[in-house]
Amino acid sequence: MKQLDEVKRYLNARKHIRQFAGEYAEKSGEDPKDVERDILQAKKRNHISFAEYEWTGYYHLTPEQKKTISTLWTRMEFRKQFTDRRYIGMLMNKYIFSKVFGDFYGRWCMRASEADAKSLREMAKESGRVVYKPNCKGMGQGIRVLSARTEEEAKEALQYIQKSGGGIVEEYICQDDLLTSLNPNAVSVIRFYSASSPEGEFLFAPVLTVAHKNKISNGCKDALTAMVDIRTGEVLTDAVDQNSGEIYQAHPSTGMAFKGLKLNNWDKTIQMMRRALPLGRKISNIGWDVALTKEGPILVEANTIPGFMTAQYAGFGWITDGYGYQPLFDAVHGKSFEDDGRYERVVLKLE
Repeated sequence: MKQLDEVKRYLNARKHIRQFAGEYAEKSGEDPKDVERDILQAKKRNHISFAEYEWTGYYHLTPEQKKTISTLWTRMEFRKQFTDRRYIGMLMNKYIFSKVFGDFYGRWCMRASEADAKSLREMAKESGRVVYKPNCKGMGQGIRVLSARTEEEAKEALQYIQKSGGGIVEEYICQDDLLTSLNPNAVSVIRFYSASSPEGEFLFAPVLTVAHKNKISNGCKDALTAMVDIRTGEVLTDAVDQNSGEIYQAHPSTGMAFKGLKLNNWDKTIQMMRRALPLGRKISNIGWDVALTKEGPILVEANTIPGFMTAQYAGFGWITDGYGYQPLFDAVHGKSFEDDGRYERVVLKLE
């Protein structure tokens, strides 16, 4: 019976692969049989998903390039081997995160249960707003920007917070003038990735993440994302919508171009990350979200299973000569990362 179930699962998987290969071939003009063979080989190598296969332009990569594509599965293997799970809570619980990384948090934060109308008004003095976040949700779920400038607004905000249950309330981040000009309606963030193992600690693939229509910048839901030079802070690319795949040379609301922007306080940002990352080194792979204010960079939050789409988007592959980021995760095979120059603009080893 067990053997029969395995056969059924195999046949069902092959059916889906064949269907995807046909659809992909129809869009790209390739031979569906060639695409199907390529996907099967890829799945044996790194359990690549259909979305990852298409997003990375995997079919058109050379054999050497294909070996370097990182997938959700390969990163999970890395995390399983090198993450001490006892420390995960300090990232997942937003209130704990605000305390552990208090030197880099840069804003007032309190438990939602401690909030009252008076404290909300005090917190909202500069911007007129506060931010409510559920304590342990990700992908921007449940985050609300609430007006609290007047006594009436503060009371309404408090009612919403009390109905929403546990979580935190924090001061709204006032970003610097450059990012306000790019999109004044939401706080933009820089997503950094880190990888920590006995083979070393790396900061890599900074991504500028700017809200498209919503008030929250989140790449999984509503954001335009572009790659940033890790050494200079210059935006290297146009922006891509991770959900639609549409490319934007400029933000549709302000008309301000992405490519060529030089982000402010970049040296301070890298210095902050050099100090913050060691506090999280027990968690082997982190996605760090950083905001840039007039006073300098601050940490927004950090994620233990960070999205990775923009970093390996086919349209941005020229930055690394078409190579992906798997070499940073090959520590699971005892291999040290060695940069032959391809990763100069996107990978920084921390000494």
